[in-house]
Amino acid sequence: MKDIDFLIVEDDYLIAVTIAELLQKSGYTSIRIASSVDEAVLEINTRKPGLVLTDINLESEKSGIDLGQLLLKKFLIPFIYITSHSSPEILDKAKHTRPNAYIVKPFKNEDLIVAIELALFNSFENLTPDLDSPEIIVKEGRSVVRLICDEIVWLESDSNYVVIHLSNVKRRVIRITLTELVQQLPQQYFIRIHKSFVINKKFVSEIKTNCVVVRGNEVPIGRAYQHEIERLLK
Repeated sequence: MKDIDFLIVEDDYLIAVTIAELLQKSGYTSIRIASSVDEAVLEINTRKPGLVLTDINLESEKSGIDLGQLLLKKFLIPFIYITSHSSPEILDKAKHTRPNAYIVKPFKNEDLIVAIELALFNSFENLTPDLDSPEIIVKEGRSVVRLICDEIVWLESDSNYVVIHLSNVKRRVIRITLTELVQQLPQQYFIRIHKSFVINKKFVSEIKTNCVVVRGNEVPIGRAYQHEIERLLK
């Protein structure tokens, strides 16, 4: 994936160059820079990039969120927001464009590289977005990440954190309680079978007396959640 073509959309040239240099140090060589949405569209029409990194607050009539809408619906290109804006209002607008990640400035170099590698991996796994698939937006560290519910196998509580086990064998560790996160999940797909565990019905292969097997992993059944197993059987 090191030959991927990047497009950085940033009106602050020094920041754009800094990001470009970080990408180069990580082994990526094909990097272009645009300072506005219109300029970005011209670059995309000239040569479609594999990933776009865009600021939200561009000093022009159109914002990075406007570009995000185009990347989602017209160009079908994965993208990451890199911005100093992290207010609930901005986040609410941004999440509807389904970015692959949301990095808040100032960011750690390794956080950006990890977000890029995950975005590229997911884009190769799923080249066209399934707009009908339910998804949730979660905050991991300084990043805001979009997770497709069909890819979540099970969730495990660890005090004030939740470990999200994904179908690609990767994990996400989110600072949130399981009860809070469950409220964001589509109930028709997920069932809480233990105070510390929630499973995706799609991945259940076997139901035993004291556990449910999901993707070869035994997840315990809590005594207080036996009625949920009855719902699972239906």
